[in-house]
Amino acid sequence: MLKDRRFWILLILSLLLLVLPNGLYYAFDKDEPKYLEAAWEMVKSGDYITPYYNYQLRFDKPILIYWLIALGYKLFGVNEFGGRFFSSLCGVLAVLLLYWWIKRFKGEELAFTSSLVLLTSLDFIVMSSVAMPDVALTSFISGALIFFFLGYKEKKKSYYNLAFLFSGLATLTKGPVGLVLPGLVAVMFLILHRSLMRTLKEIPWTSGLGLYLLVVLPWYGAIFLKHGREFFMDFIVFHNIHRFTGKIPGHPTQWWYYLANYFWLYFPWSLVFPFALRKLLKEKEVITDELLNFAVVWFFTVFAFFQVAHTKLAHYLLPSFPAFSVITAWYIQRYRERAPYALTAVLAFLVGALGVAFWHYKGWPLVGALFLIPPLLGALFSLYRAEYKGLAYGFLVGMLLFKWLTLPSLQPLRAKEAIAKEVKELKSRCKNIKVVFFDYTSPEIVYAYRLGQIKDLGKKEVLKLLKGKEPVVVITRENRLKKLKGIGFKVIDRKKELLTNHSLVLISNKEIENGC
Repeated sequence: MLKDRRFWILLILSLLLLVLPNGLYYAFDKDEPKYLEAAWEMVKSGDYITPYYNYQLRFDKPILIYWLIALGYKLFGVNEFGGRFFSSLCGVLAVLLLYWWIKRFKGEELAFTSSLVLLTSLDFIVMSSVAMPDVALTSFISGALIFFFLGYKEKKKSYYNLAFLFSGLATLTKGPVGLVLPGLVAVMFLILHRSLMRTLKEIPWTSGLGLYLLVVLPWYGAIFLKHGREFFMDFIVFHNIHRFTGKIPGHPTQWWYYLANYFWLYFPWSLVFPFALRKLLKEKEVITDELLNFAVVWFFTVFAFFQVAHTKLAHYLLPSFPAFSVITAWYIQRYRERAPYALTAVLAFLVGALGVAFWHYKGWPLVGALFLIPPLLGALFSLYRAEYKGLAYGFLVGMLLFKWLTLPSLQPLRAKEAIAKEVKELKSRCKNIKVVFFDYTSPEIVYAYRLGQIKDLGKKEVLKLLKGKEPVVVITRENRLKKLKGIGFKVIDRKKELLTNHSLVLISNKEIENGC
């Protein structure tokens, strides 16, 4: 592998796209700052068992993502680069693991193309650039499935053990889905190949489950001992069972949700994949070639699992991306049809035109819109040559420009970070000032503030504070101020949000610009 030129190309491109620019832009609301802040509170308190966000218990996810962020803080400081470092490395791991697996069975060409498709898939890039557990989960589930396949093909217990190990890491990242999902894919594959009972006898269950429990039990045991029923009801019952079977506020439940989001999730390959499936399902290869068959089972099992789940979010489908990439790469290596590239070029043109119009409407720096050009040129080149390279590299260059140029150019226009810094400055001059949200909350502001809890209060509580003698700063949206009519307050600052038409305001009951 060390002498493999394409391996090094993938490694360098992955680092340039997924890791190195991660300190150039601030955290994104709403989920990422919660993980960043929770890990900071963990480092500050020294409690590495119980996650807290805004100084309240947070049992949404298991502990591994917080440990990874905290380790990044220890190595690189409490900043976005440190917080995102290991999550992004998991994205790099997924790309290189896919390359190693496919090269082992199908050769270097298909391996490189598969990994390049994965690396240039939009949602994979987005989620590999933030401090969240989804790409780590994808990487670990991919490891579990790849090593299961290797164990199945080569009859080696060591590969099965590695599959259990990766499944344990996935469970420590996002809960039971880390075991259930790869288990479902494996069982479906074995049933289709009529080898379920034979393979079940081959799997080293004692050593495999021992490794799995060695990874999972220490933290799960510690958190159960410490929080017992509260953890069980919140994490197991609410965040796992209820999320799968019921409705969660703010989470879509419509059956068509994933179909509606399909085009941007897998862009720019979303219009190529249906052609790939049509060809593959017509070929005998989908039955006779076990690796391709495994990829098809992998993709559809993951898609069906999250389709059946009542609660849906776009990034839940990330574990399907490696299989999607293999199927797409198989097609573009074998066929040179113009139709998918023509459709992609039309879509790229429409997205580019809408992007430029939106940029002009918002009045953002035009240099930030340069990232829209390479994907369009690449799509046109792929249409002209009826091949994938223009599309892949055009989109790759576009995303490099977006992360290295566009996001930094928009950074000065982001209101929430600026508001948080202003509140921190006020707090440094007036130690006894109380800081609260009113009918609004922003994890981005909570994370940037980092000087204590910011509670989200209702009208009665905020009115009481504004009437009181103690200095208070209230963070809210401007349209909420009408609820405070008749109460005297001072508007300290007002800043327009980057993407919405809302403005954030700071108000106080005193003149505190120069002190308490």
